Amino acid sequence: MISRIKSMWLMVMFDLPVVTNAEKREYVRFRKYLQKEGFMQLQYSVYARFCASRENTRKYYRYIGGAVPPGGYVRLVAITDKQFGEMVSFYGKRRKKNEEKPEQLLLF
Repeated sequence: MISRIKSMWLMVMFDLPVVTNAEKREYVRFRKYLQKEGFMQLQYSVYARFCASRENTRKYYRYIGGAVPPGGYVRLVAITDKQFGEMVSFYGKRRKKNEEKPEQLLLF
């Protein structure tokens, strides 16, 4: 069983320029990169990924830092699984259930 204290959610929040066609391509490339790395979209320009440990989140700091397009502004924040579970979400006026952590971690 994964320790609740050590498991984290890594959130990526970003603003990327999309004025030129080249910037739009970089924006799409960055979003696809996040999805390939297992991040799910929570909101427009906000993605999250469950990480089993703080060390695992640090790995993604390096990976994402190397993938940020020129002129992009990206913030990364890690929160505990408990804190993520206490998040309150609304869709319109209705409360929305939060995303669940994966039941089983895949090891490669």
